[in-house]
Amino acid sequence: MTTTTYPIFETERLILRQITNEDVSFLFKHYTSREVLQYFGMSPISSKEVAEDMIENFEKQLAVGGPMRWAIVDKSTDEMMGTCGFHGIAKSYKRCEIGYDLHPDYWGNGIMGEALKPLITYLFIEREMNRIGAVIVPNNQASSRVVEKLGFRREGLLREYILQEDTMYDAYMYSMLKKEWLD
Repeated sequence: MTTTTYPIFETERLILRQITNEDVSFLFKHYTSREVLQYFGMSPISSKEVAEDMIENFEKQLAVGGPMRWAIVDKSTDEMMGTCGFHGIAKSYKRCEIGYDLHPDYWGNGIMGEALKPLITYLFIEREMNRIGAVIVPNNQASSRVVEKLGFRREGLLREYILQEDTMYDAYMYSMLKKEWLD
C-alpha cells in the first residue's frame, strides 16, 4: 500500500501528524539529548541539516510505502512532544516494528500509550499487518510498561542486538498479533 499523505490521528490529548520542516529545531534538540537517546539505539545527530535530511527521508519513504514517523503534538498547546512510527517492514510476512520517543517533560503521563493506540489500529487495519513488534532495551522499564499495558507480549531476549556509540546492548522483543488487538 502506497500513500501520499500521512493520516492524522487525534486522541483525547494528542494529535499525530506528519513531521515537517517546521519541526527541524525540535528534532535537532530532541535527537541530541542524551536523556532522550539513552535507550534509543541511535547516536546524537550532528546538525540541523541532519534533522532536515531525516524529514526528507520520511517523505521519500512515504512515496514508496515505507516506514512512517509521526509528530506527537499536545492538542492544547500545539507543542511537539515526541515522535512515533513504524519501520522494519516485511510486507510479505505482514509484520513491522514500532518505535517511539518522548521529551522527558512528558514522561510518566500515559502520553505514549495514548499515541500508540491509533498507530497500532492503523497498522493492523489500513496497512494490513498481522504482527507488530517492539524492540526495547531491558533497562528501559518505562518503555516495557507502555507496550505491556497495550497488550504486547515479551517473547525473549535478543542478545547484543543494538549498537549505540560502539556499545552492544541486549534487547527484549515484544509483539502483538492482529487477532489480539481486535479481540
